[in-house]
Amino acid sequence: MTYRMIDIGKYGVRDKRNDRERREAEIKKELFSLSIELTVPQMSAALSTQKKKYFEWGRGSGKSFILAFFMKEMVMQMPRASFALVGVTYSQILSRTLPSTKEGLESLNIFEDVDYVVGRCGKGLGFAMPFQRPNSWKNIIHFSNGAIFQLVSLDLPDSGRGLNAYGIIADEAALLDPVKLYNNVKTTNRAKKKVFENCPLLGAEIYASSTPLNKKGKWFTDMEKTAKDNPELYYFSRSNAFWNPNIRKEWFEEMRLESPSQLIYEAEILNIRPKEITDGFYANLNPAIHYYTDYNNEYLDSLGLKVRKEHFNCLQDNDVRVHEPLQVSLDFGVFNGAVVSQEYDGNENILKSFYVKSPKLLTDLFIEQIIPYYAPHQEKKIYLYGGHDGNNRMPNSSKTLYEEVEEVLREHGWKVYLMAKGAAPSHHDRYLLINAMLKGHPKLPGIRINEHNNQDLIIALEHAEAVEKPEGVGKNKSAERNKSIRQEHATHLTDAFDAPLASKYLHLLGRRKSLVGEFRIQSS
Repeated sequence: MTYRMIDIGKYGVRDKRNDRERREAEIKKELFSLSIELTVPQMSAALSTQKKKYFEWGRGSGKSFILAFFMKEMVMQMPRASFALVGVTYSQILSRTLPSTKEGLESLNIFEDVDYVVGRCGKGLGFAMPFQRPNSWKNIIHFSNGAIFQLVSLDLPDSGRGLNAYGIIADEAALLDPVKLYNNVKTTNRAKKKVFENCPLLGAEIYASSTPLNKKGKWFTDMEKTAKDNPELYYFSRSNAFWNPNIRKEWFEEMRLESPSQLIYEAEILNIRPKEITDGFYANLNPAIHYYTDYNNEYLDSLGLKVRKEHFNCLQDNDVRVHEPLQVSLDFGVFNGAVVSQEYDGNENILKSFYVKSPKLLTDLFIEQIIPYYAPHQEKKIYLYGGHDGNNRMPNSSKTLYEEVEEVLREHGWKVYLMAKGAAPSHHDRYLLINAMLKGHPKLPGIRINEHNNQDLIIALEHAEAVEKPEGVGKNKSAERNKSIRQEHATHLTDAFDAPLASKYLHLLGRRKSLVGEFRIQSS
């Protein structure tokens, strides 16, 4: 195979005559040779001169392409330089960021194992070497002109530290923790060399994301105001696929009709930000306090950069106590959901959530998802919680739903303890109890939620509304009857979330009447 060097002639040293017209002519000439036509938002982004660029773009807007375009530009402008490709977790980088990056580069005629290699050094292929050679090449994209991108995962405490970066690119940026991003990545974006002093992308930061669906991404959308207040430094762009002439006109109507919910269609396709819930049932839920990330990155790192779907099982979860039982809580119906948790270190730790929709059955949820995912778990014991209706016998069956689940689990080597007994507690009692736990009441355990294993549950929790009823505060369940709402974002999973908490701790609420009086629940 013949290896080629990326042409860096016109980017090696740049003079100060870098005006907009000249830049536009260069881009158009280059893309014309590739038969690529940019949309208006893409051309505006390509021509933007600000160092810090934020793209809030919906599906079909060309995020993958524009990120690949800026990656190519950084590489060509600054050969042998080091850059950061940032992801919220190492798992996300392996499963989503890296594949989409490769696809975007290929659209620009930049090919793996020809123009760059992943997870290894290209010196043996005749590649130039970077100014600063990494100690390990396992998480490196090495380009033929010596430029490298280091894969930086924010769930690794020291990932990115020690890197002297000449630029940053981040996909799914709304999911990033802004504090970790600042400490681990932004502070490393400080390198410079005289030969690069006139390069437009020296020190650039490029962030792209679709509209965030939960509160964690608010920092990203807040950058729009920062850009308006500081237009010389920040560029913020919002776009949807209507700008893309290569998308069929009927696609939008198809997506509207086929979308699991209006919220998803508006956010993912139209790029409309979801409204904030002011009277939430989980009023004290705070992303900064209750959401966490805890991947077993040693396991993921051992897989290398060529991984398969089956590798993403519970071994990637560092928060699972493998020698302790699991708590599994169910919600039944046309939508069947499960929330898996463990109690330790003074907290109820919500590890992962699962669901299936009709025509899939509850037993399918276990056979196809839960049992394979937790196959490596050592302590094959499950405490089974959920709605009391699971104790009713099903039509045309001699078994209850819980008995059917128990049978499937036992066939796969699990021992089951059924904890769902008695009548269901009122919404009002659950509201008081869970908000007290979320607030950190000293007589109750805390609640922690693995945000990357429970993204649908988190959206459901954040959008669950509280309503006033004669018997007290209730949970608005109308979304479960609304076909325009994606049911994993309705209240089904939240009921599964509630069940073990109420079963284990509601007696404390009844025994200590002072709990309500001494403790103020926030309502907005």
